[in-house]
Amino acid sequence: MANVVNLTTEREQVLFGKDNVIIQKHIAGIPGGRALNVEGVAEKVLYAGHPIITDGNGNYKPLAVNTVGDVKSYGSLPQGWNYAGILEHSMQTSKPSAAILISGVVNDAAVEIPYGAHKAAIKSAIPTIMFVKDEVADPTKPAEESESASES
Repeated sequence: MANVVNLTTEREQVLFGKDNVIIQKHIAGIPGGRALNVEGVAEKVLYAGHPIITDGNGNYKPLAVNTVGDVKSYGSLPQGWNYAGILEHSMQTSKPSAAILISGVVNDAAVEIPYGAHKAAIKSAIPTIMFVKDEVADPTKPAEESESASES
């Protein structure tokens, strides 16, 4: 009996439409990007704006995500790890090559998972990343009532 081989590639749809809304300005990134250690990451897709961390020894990984019901939040920064930058482009975790922003402008109103307390820590660790809140992307305000507010 002959072996049967499936020559059809499975298609996956990943929506990358918000990448340019989230990463509003690229000034500098880690040259060549980095391969991420995604061991233990449950998400199949990491979206632009996701914090990337490093142990300082060449190991990079996405900041862990906690899920309670339908609500996602970022976990704690592991002991001995630091913020390396922000994921520039959405990516599948099955292909963990990441472009990492280290200087630029990030619209945190449009990110998939809110930064919470991590925002201040990222700003302190990487002061060359500026966070802005685009009133159009802010789901908590109607567009006609919101005002353009930037926070650095």
